[in-house]
Amino acid sequence: MESKSISDPPKIDFQPLSKSEEYNLSLNQEKALNEPNFITLGKISEEEKIEIIKLGFQLNQEGKISLKKYYEGTGESSLFQLKGYSIKYESIRRTKLYQSLKE
Repeated sequence: MESKSISDPPKIDFQPLSKSEEYNLSLNQEKALNEPNFITLGKISEEEKIEIIKLGFQLNQEGKISLKKYYEGTGESSLFQLKGYSIKYESIRRTKLYQSLKE
């Protein structure tokens, strides 16, 4: 039986980040911490979209929150507080489902 030698793994030459790269990384991390978790509509089931839209209309009718703040805000009665994410109001407002439930 022949013995096979294991070669040394290739050496990787890591370069330290430049100051501008470090700055950009910290900005991106800070931005991610400060922004709500926006989600695309394609990731939400039809049933959940209906539930979200109806609840938004109900809370708006009760005067608890504006629709824009409901979808995009992080305050009390917002979608972020209720479900843990946000949706761009303009993107949901333009859907046929939203328009049909609005009527």
